[in-house]
Amino acid sequence: MRKIPWASILTIVLAGAFSAVALFAALRGRVWAWLPFTLCAAVLVRELRYLQRSRRGHVGFDAPDRRAERD
Repeated sequence: MRKIPWASILTIVLAGAFSAVALFAALRGRVWAWLPFTLCAAVLVRELRYLQRSRRGHVGFDAPDRRAERD
């Protein structure tokens, strides 16, 4: 069983919520809201990519090609 990274999941949920609020404010004409939206969306994407990489495991240059195993 894998260890669940609760801190990353919480970060994703909160960044998504703040991104939605900031995007709503920006679309309503608040120019200043584009900066928080951009920052929250960047954190959201970074955490999602971190979780994807951590689930995949380490693949170095010397690792065998996993695509060949599917045949």
